[in-house]
Amino acid sequence: MRWSPIFSFHLAPDLDDDSVTRAVEGAYRPFARLLLRRPLLRGGLVVEAGVSERLWRGGHEDVIIALRTLVERGQLEPVDTAAYGAPLPLLPEEEIRRQLARNASINRTYFGLAYRPTGIVARAYAASPLLARAAHAEGYRYLLCDTRALGAERPSGARLRAPVGLALLGCDRVLAEALSERTAPRVQALHAAFAQAGDYGACILPVRRLCADPARVRRLLAAVERFALLCRRPSELLTDAEGTGRPAEIREPDGGPWLLWHDPENAVHRMQWRFIAHALLLAARDPSGHPHARECLDRALCADFLAAASPAPLWDPARIERGAALLLESALAAMAGEEEQAEARYYALEIGERARSCAPGPAAAR
Repeated sequence: MRWSPIFSFHLAPDLDDDSVTRAVEGAYRPFARLLLRRPLLRGGLVVEAGVSERLWRGGHEDVIIALRTLVERGQLEPVDTAAYGAPLPLLPEEEIRRQLARNASINRTYFGLAYRPTGIVARAYAASPLLARAAHAEGYRYLLCDTRALGAERPSGARLRAPVGLALLGCDRVLAEALSERTAPRVQALHAAFAQAGDYGACILPVRRLCADPARVRRLLAAVERFALLCRRPSELLTDAEGTGRPAEIREPDGGPWLLWHDPENAVHRMQWRFIAHALLLAARDPSGHPHARECLDRALCADFLAAASPAPLWDPARIERGAALLLESALAAMAGEEEQAEARYYALEIGERARSCAPGPAAAR
């Protein structure tokens, strides 16, 4: 089996320094060192620009240097994404392209010219026709997406070409859960999961969850060695599968991550997206004139602030208010007029009020 694991590094923008240090010591540093010792374990690397900044400025340069070494020697292939974990498919096309360009620009500061991504992925492998068009317009070769967005129950990881000329690589959520969600699954269970994935498979593996249990990593390595898996970078997997795929269109799946970020029946989500649209409008008037406004807006667009308004166990009023505070800071820094500032303050107060008054449950934000 040809398999492409894509290792994902994500840190919410509102995490404190102690939480970042725990993530580095418990997952990121051991994982980077492990890959340096295992050259046969190849795959993709998704590092948000915000993560690169936090690691470097927080004194964890060794992790960045190790990852850069893995990229330079061809073991890991960079995959682009939003700079701070924004839900790309839900943003306007111009903003999607700006987010991708910003992520690549910042990461080149830390990874050098070796950071040359040829594909992209959004949070939770979410995809849409709009995202595919934006990726194609930016010259990317492939888009990693949930197999549920490809219009078939269990499409293989083979090369699927969208109408816009972009290669689609379906990521197997079932395989990813077998590898990183369960507590140290037995090698036999992993064997069954790989067999179910077919001849070609790709999956997104969040490094923090993957490394939460050391036994999980050991059994993953045992599975790679015992089952004759051919680990491939994403672009190599596409090349191997060339000619075996079929044309496909991206469709927007029902449920999935969408309701975590933009539930039409969620009153907090509705107000959050009204505030986001207002802040985007203010920032777009003078993109280069107010860099602090743009910086705050990029961080506020993180999907974690939207997911915090979803039902329990994700419900987190404090995080909702932190996201609203970033949006307000962005709007005020954009030198908006008095009426526009008043509108921004109204949104922030209303979001905070709804977050405090709602109870954490399925109907909490209805």
